[in-house]
Amino acid sequence: MTGKPVVRHDARRMSSDNAPQRRQPTTDNTRAAWRNGWFVVPWQVIFRDVDAFGHVNNAVYLTYFEWARAQLWFALTGAAGLPTDIGFIVARAEIDFKLQIGMEPIDICIRITDMRTTSFDTVYEIRKRDGRVAATGKVVVVLFDWKAQSKMAISDELRAKVRAFQQERPESI
Repeated sequence: MTGKPVVRHDARRMSSDNAPQRRQPTTDNTRAAWRNGWFVVPWQVIFRDVDAFGHVNNAVYLTYFEWARAQLWFALTGAAGLPTDIGFIVARAEIDFKLQIGMEPIDICIRITDMRTTSFDTVYEIRKRDGRVAATGKVVVVLFDWKAQSKMAISDELRAKVRAFQQERPESI
């Protein structure tokens, strides 16, 4: 080995003896923050997100929602950020497009609203950094037990965590 780093383009890094080392999953919640009633996840739009017209393709917005939802869940539950830490499945998604987004920094804003027996709503605003809302949306998720392959009830403990995390009164969720 000459001491030069080995460059890899997958989820592994190479050590000095060329043995693969797995990267630990991260959730980078150091940049995500609770602001004005929203959990705000900063994002830099990248080249793969844009289509031939130079704006973010409509299908990518659901990926933005997914990223913010996962970050909120990890922050809420204290999970390590592994795929198996996601305790829900998506039942329904809707988006309203307001403004085009190009390759620019954006904020993906999320909060939990209506909580039912086994499901809850996550609502979204995708904002340009000047504050203008580029899209809004709502995703209904159902809590899911992966081992039993069935939905499960939202516990009182999770309801309390959501209230505390969002700094809301018990009757508001």
